[in-house]
Amino acid sequence: MGRTTIVLLSLVSLVTVAVTGYQVKPANYAKLLDQQEKFDAAFEKEFYVEHTKYVETGVMSERLEELFEHIRQKPDMFRKEMDDHPLPYLTVECTACRALITTYLTYRRVLGWSTAQIADQATSTCSTLGILTPDNCRKLVLKNIDILLYIIDNRPSLSAQTICGIIFQSGTCVLQDPAFLDWTINVSGGGRPITGSVTSPNRAASDFKIIHITDVHYDPHYRTGYNAVCGEPCCCREGQGIPADPANGAGEWGDYRDCDSPWKAVEDAVRAAARQHPDAAYIYYTGDIIDHGVWETTVAGNIVSMTRTYQLFRDVFGSKPVYPVLGNHENNPTNVFAPSYIDREDFSASWLYDFSANQWASWLPAATQQTIRQGGFYTALVRPGFRIIGMNNNDAYIFNWWILYDPAYLQAQLQWLHDTLLQAEAAGEKVHILAHIPIGAGTSYRTWARQYRRILDRFWDVIQAQFHGHTHADEFNVFYSLSNPQAAISVGFNGGGTVPFSNYNPNYVVYYVNPQTYQVTDFESWYFSLSEANQNPNRAPIWTQLYSFSRDFQLTNVSPASLDGLVRRFASNPTELRRYWELKVKRGDPFLAAGCNGDCLLGHLCQIVTNEANDDSKCNALAAIFRNLDDELFREGEEEEDDYKK
Repeated sequence: MGRTTIVLLSLVSLVTVAVTGYQVKPANYAKLLDQQEKFDAAFEKEFYVEHTKYVETGVMSERLEELFEHIRQKPDMFRKEMDDHPLPYLTVECTACRALITTYLTYRRVLGWSTAQIADQATSTCSTLGILTPDNCRKLVLKNIDILLYIIDNRPSLSAQTICGIIFQSGTCVLQDPAFLDWTINVSGGGRPITGSVTSPNRAASDFKIIHITDVHYDPHYRTGYNAVCGEPCCCREGQGIPADPANGAGEWGDYRDCDSPWKAVEDAVRAAARQHPDAAYIYYTGDIIDHGVWETTVAGNIVSMTRTYQLFRDVFGSKPVYPVLGNHENNPTNVFAPSYIDREDFSASWLYDFSANQWASWLPAATQQTIRQGGFYTALVRPGFRIIGMNNNDAYIFNWWILYDPAYLQAQLQWLHDTLLQAEAAGEKVHILAHIPIGAGTSYRTWARQYRRILDRFWDVIQAQFHGHTHADEFNVFYSLSNPQAAISVGFNGGGTVPFSNYNPNYVVYYVNPQTYQVTDFESWYFSLSEANQNPNRAPIWTQLYSFSRDFQLTNVSPASLDGLVRRFASNPTELRRYWELKVKRGDPFLAAGCNGDCLLGHLCQIVTNEANDDSKCNALAAIFRNLDDELFREGEEEEDDYKK
């Protein structure tokens, strides 16, 4: 797998989306960590010795081939977020990370390797691990290497253990550096005490509707009939040729097999949402317009794709306000959002912030321009008593290399969020927060997530809902109080995605919102079957309702209290939990064919309630209930796991 060297860390992480679910840790996890630490220490020393011999002689020893084979993993990991990898995968990835980064740090800091030497060797490693074609390995290495070497050269104390501890924060790499663990923001006193889980009104005829669209991932290089089984992290592209077997060709409306969206599918999704919900008051867009062909993105190309997409929203929704936020794919290189004080033009995201400020000006008040140009975030008063905060939390994504340079630079936007909420509280306003990366166990940097949770505790009665994207899964997260862990205080709703990458059907979500409290009272998802659409390529896809949440799960509302109760129902009722999983994956045919055994279901259950990496308390409580139900659920996947270990 490619999330491994100082340069190659970017190769696979740039193209991943969540598929499996949070990985539940075994009871003897602490002992396993201790054993793995000893193994990793020995492995990285041996790898450095063998790799150095290879560099000096040009001959790869049999032992080095064995070491590379140990860290090479299954291609299906390309499409998964880091915390969605099974623990055996995470363990190997951590080993690889430690070995490769230690080796490359030594080449740079001790042996004084040049940028060109590092780039050549990183390209070789990428090719050896089979991550991309050699040519595309080279392209992606060159896109990231200057940033990574700048960070490494200017942070001489930065170690492999710290780097891997940031990237694998939920894995067997343990972050120990206090500089990355201990920073805080200032949280004001006051606020209403948290005495229990938050309730909300039931859905009513007076509720207004919000359309949530996310993750269109428009690929201007998508070509119907081109190779959908290309062997790279992103397929169906014109440069990848037409396959000999027509069954391996890209579908007319998209493809389950690691492919992004053709323009006609992007346009159809947006127009379908507007056509089916003409009474919607607002539209939320939570990021990721740009495709997954991360080795060949350019600023100019990204601008073309974003301009076309934003214009589509203006054309389709007319005068209705659209509230957008940035996705991690919008910048070039993908994922990297430098601190504002980094003024090197080739490192700065200022071009993206200025472009966004100009594009969003038709939807947002003039007062938002300053913070958008500063860092891609804003706040806007939607109507008296109702405020939106649009965050750029891509800076806290664990694949944003600038966290390694200065983790504390993330304080600034969080402090602004706190101060904005304090002003909203004083004005009697209620708030919706929009952000691309879901906050929780996923790939939000753990210290950032902890500070965000402190804000959530303080302003639980101001923040009425959170809206995310990124994972492409139609899911939700329940947030629990730090000070009163039994209290469910907020919900994060995920809009899924109109892109099928990977194995999903396209969807969007519609929320019903109480006009007095601005709480979400119910939500429904709309989707189409990609298989059916591609079997009928000459007509538009048929959009139908995937679910109406309260109806399908027999709830009176979707408050934090109600969804907390549903989660506990899931723990004791695998049939209901499986139903949730089917809806979460949007009935994608490949998912349904593969199924989801007991461990898989438990992972999805835990993902709902995990608010911070390595905080497994809620997960463990639910697992204790779920594992006692039916051992047959957990025997289904043992054969597959044994095959992997072999």
